[in-house]
Amino acid sequence: MYSSFSFSRLGKLITKQFFENARLYTFSVMALFGLLALVFAFWVAIGGRSYHEENTWMIFLAGLFLAGTVFASLSFNMLDTKDKGIYWLTLPATHFEKLVCTILYSTVFFTIVYCICFFIIKSLSVLFILEYIKDKPTFTYTPMPDFSKGFGEVIPYFLYAFFAVQALYLLGAVYFRRYTFVITTVVGAVIIFAFAYYWTRIQKGMFDEGVSWNIISAQKNELGIFKGQYFLYSLSSTLTKTIKFMVFFAWAPLFWIVTWYRLKEKEV
Repeated sequence: MYSSFSFSRLGKLITKQFFENARLYTFSVMALFGLLALVFAFWVAIGGRSYHEENTWMIFLAGLFLAGTVFASLSFNMLDTKDKGIYWLTLPATHFEKLVCTILYSTVFFTIVYCICFFIIKSLSVLFILEYIKDKPTFTYTPMPDFSKGFGEVIPYFLYAFFAVQALYLLGAVYFRRYTFVITTVVGAVIIFAFAYYWTRIQKGMFDEGVSWNIISAQKNELGIFKGQYFLYSLSSTLTKTIKFMVFFAWAPLFWIVTWYRLKEKEV
């Protein structure tokens, strides 16, 4: 087993995985394309007289999370059986190279392929709708006016969350040998619930009445005769930017690091 990282070895590992799973990837892309086509056909069929582009982005996010997490949960399915697990673990490559290769296929390549499939189906659906309603003045198609407002404003935050959730399911694929998707979903839901509960307990237990807190700032609203006045306490702009950066981007690398350590001690 090698101990140093090699780009040459990583390239060979990526090529090897592609040719060994080319048939699976081909059928997966076809299935993804077909499912998106069915979803958009259903959207066109039930749209009635009014179509909104905003709905297509909801489809985009829902499909991205669902298909992405399922694909990530299957990334280490070779470890479910002893013979395949031994073969994979004893490949002449470091665990870090194997993890990078898996991340490339389960996260990077998957996201690119999903976006290509989505935009092809979306473009064809919109062209069909525009052609269909061309001579029907009572039918309308409403494009999103600005991605910096409304639903478009929160799409980047959903994408940040997607990569974190994708990394969590990748970690679950290493930890759990059976029912990976279901168990990881349950564990993730418990973590989110525990975090929300802990957040509310902090709010109630550490601060007095009239104080609102959101990690980077706290606002104390005066009561009684000074009602309407408030004191605002906040962190410096540099520390605030650092915390926001960690909240948005640190989860996926954190889960990848834990996955790497788990792979190094993995036995089948």
